[in-house]
This record gives sequence, C-alpha cells and structure tokens, in this order.
Amino acid sequence: MSVACPLHKSGFAERAEHGWSAPTSAFLSARHLARKSVLALANQTFREPTGNFVRCLYGHAVFPEQRETLRNLVRYCRNRGEFITTAQLRTIVESGEEPDGRFFHLSFDDGFANVYEEGGAVLAEEGVPYVMFIATDLIGASLEKMQAYNDTALKYRQPLRTMTWDQVRQSIADGAEIGCHTQTHARLSHISCDTVQLVAEISEAKSIIENETGRVCDAFAWPFGKHADIDEAALTAIKDAGFSICFSAERGAVVPGQDSMFEIPRHQLELHWPKWELELFARGYRD
Repeated sequence: MSVACPLHKSGFAERAEHGWSAPTSAFLSARHLARKSVLALANQTFREPTGNFVRCLYGHAVFPEQRETLRNLVRYCRNRGEFITTAQLRTIVESGEEPDGRFFHLSFDDGFANVYEEGGAVLAEEGVPYVMFIATDLIGASLEKMQAYNDTALKYRQPLRTMTWDQVRQSIADGAEIGCHTQTHARLSHISCDTVQLVAEISEAKSIIENETGRVCDAFAWPFGKHADIDEAALTAIKDAGFSICFSAERGAVVPGQDSMFEIPRHQLELHWPKWELELFARGYRD
C-alpha cells in the first residue's frame, strides 16, 4: 500500500507530487486508464511522419526533479528538428509555404515560477527559445488568490507559485519571450458579450505586460485552449488589441497556408508523464 506524499508546508506545490495527484473518482480513473491504453497502443503502432513540419509544444510546470526530464525532452526533439522563436514561427506561417525544415516551438502557460526557476537554466544551457504566457492578475499572487484560481481552473493538488514581475523581467533578460494569457485566466467564450470585460482581459492585459517589461507583447494564448473556450468576438478583440499571433491548446501540426495565425495548434506535454508518452507527441502523434 502506497503512502501519499505529505503536502508542502508552504501551501504551494514545490515538487511534482505536491502538484499532481491520482484521479479522485471512479469515472476519472476509468477515463485515465482508457487514455493510457490508447496511448500505449499508439506508441507501439505509430510511425513518425517523414518530411518537414512545424510542431508547437507546451506545458505548465517544471518541478525541481523534472529538470533532466525537460533536458532529455528538448534533446530528443533537437535530434528531429530545431527550436524556433515566435518571430520565426510567424514568418513560416505567413509564408503560406511548406516549411524548409523541421521545427519545434516551445511555450508554457500561466506563468508558474518553477518554469523560470527550474526550467529556465536548462533551456538556456540547451539554447532553446521559449515563451511564457502569463495571466497578469496572477503574477506575484498570494497563496489565497492562487488557491481560489486552483479551485476553479487547473485543480492541482496544491496551488503553484507564480513568477513575480522581477522574475518576469529577469526571464526576458535571460532570453525568454513573454506572451499574454489574459488578466485573470478568463474563459473568453463566457465573457465575449461583455465588451468592457473583454477589453480588460485582452487589451489591458497586453498594456500591463508592456508597461511592466518595457517590451512589445504581440503573442497571445487563450486560457483552457479549446475551440469551445473562444469565439469570433474574442478572436476579433485579440486582433484589435494588436496581437499578431494567437495559440490554442488543440493538438495538431502547424500547416502554413491552412492554419489561421490566430488559432495555432499546440501539443500539451506535462513532465510528470512517462518518457514514452512525451516522445510520442513530440514525434507527431495526433498531428
């Protein structure tokens, strides 16, 4: 019989076992097992596509014990292609032509501190560009605020610490890109009829980032990331705010000339997943 890891005394999740926990209901357990079974079969039968591609990968957290997992993952990807910046990705998509190479783009959502504190050094050492999509109202947030966010959004076992603005600025100095993920991690499809709130979540969040960092912020990723979580009114507001590229969390390869610049697909990868599962999606499963 396994013994559950005690929660971290700070109240924040500081290791993977503090953040991730097993499914808590029979339904979730069954769904989890079904997913694993499908992926295990795919891992045995899926053949990596040949030819050029553009593949966007994203995650949320990098806990201390996951540094080498991250390093191994980016090295695995580099054996298959090269990592590119958002500006390079934009150029490829705008061209409308098949990419002249095999490319990966890496990002992290929500602005959790451990991405910068644990993952930043690894990515700098490996020479990998990356984007952190931050929700401005959560930067430097208290335990109480993050607990409330955790209860309504991602539902970690314990809430995760977010970066401070000083860390955001230092991450830029260290080579990271900063993108916008709204002010409050709002589900945009639920607020798109409220023009004032929509402007606050998109345009005002952009201004906050630019004022705090002194850099132009022109990349956006909408919270929750599925097509049901955004609509035409919200996409129009993102364009009107001055963003030039927008990311979803729908899986798939980027296809220049077919994909909208404002609905770029991304493959979710979380570093507590098994090595074979990370590599399966990095190879293009569900492109």
